[in-house]
Amino acid sequence: MNDLKNILIINSAEPGITAFTVPLEKIVQKAELNATTIEYKDCINFNPEKTKGVIISGSPQGNDIVEHHLPYFEWLKNYKHPILGICAGHHITAFMNGAKILRSEEPESGDFTVNIIRDDELLINLPNELRVKQMHNDSVTLPDNFDLLATSITCKNQLMRHKKYQWYTCQFHPEYYNHDLIKNFLEICKKNAV
Repeated sequence: MNDLKNILIINSAEPGITAFTVPLEKIVQKAELNATTIEYKDCINFNPEKTKGVIISGSPQGNDIVEHHLPYFEWLKNYKHPILGICAGHHITAFMNGAKILRSEEPESGDFTVNIIRDDELLINLPNELRVKQMHNDSVTLPDNFDLLATSITCKNQLMRHKKYQWYTCQFHPEYYNHDLIKNFLEICKKNAV
């Protein structure tokens, strides 16, 4: 095991629902990194400087998830290490950076194709078209301080990156079919730790 500090996985689902975090834990462990998973409500009490990267999971909760979770993510405004936000994590991060929530305007459920439109180290060795798992009714607009990395016919903002920080968020669930994207994120975290 290397000396990289923990990758923090934040469970955006309600306590006891681990369907979105367990696959992430396995991917991090296969990459021979330390994973610590906490519930979103425990974000208030954690020290983000003790992590070298954060993954914010998806959630099956309904339309009020962003508004409900915001008080627990105030730390995000000052975090400088890499972030990967997935579905609910995508919505929370985007909203905190000025995006609008689109209620049931671009819903997707099942397998879809996402098109990569911009090169980035997160996307190394990935094809230009990705088959992805989708499970969302809500989506988000692109904040001014983010660049769009991938899009689709149904939902415009599929994957984005902060213009200054290594903050990535995606509408789809890479813990299903796109493990290489998560592995690339973990490599970014390793570089950040040096």
